Amino acid sequence: MRERHDRLIVLIGVLKLVKALVLLAAAISVFATLHDGVRAALHEFAAGSGREVVMRYVGHLIDGGPHHTELIGGGLLAYAALFAVEGAGLLSHRVWGEWLTICITTSFIPLEIYELVHKSSFVKAAVLVANILIAIYLVGRRIHASHRHGLRGWLRERFGR
Repeated sequence: MRERHDRLIVLIGVLKLVKALVLLAAAISVFATLHDGVRAALHEFAAGSGREVVMRYVGHLIDGGPHHTELIGGGLLAYAALFAVEGAGLLSHRVWGEWLTICITTSFIPLEIYELVHKSSFVKAAVLVANILIAIYLVGRRIHASHRHGLRGWLRERFGR
């Protein structure tokens, strides 16, 4: 049974690292738009795509000015770093990685519910359900570990390996 749980922790850790890589790529792309040539190419692409959504997002990115673009890129980098730390903590089987993932995952749930209510989609619903299941699983692991090891386990969990 422990192997199955460890595989789930590894899977969650890998998913967190994949999210970090996607966000890092997005941040690099956003920062690239600060270059005038990239901005012009994006504007051409958006205008030629015939897709309203692409035109709107590219317009927001281009027309917002350099400071706006830097804020978006910085936010994406911050989220990427957060997911990378979560993933590393989970893959190294650290208790702090589980607690960090619990805190961060549950903190996003109200925002995900808000997004789902205002602009519902299957993907948003799936992400919400996945995050709720991840949080429940990790909280259950921590409760089980504290009951299994008592005070000594609780102290080791917080202050040592």
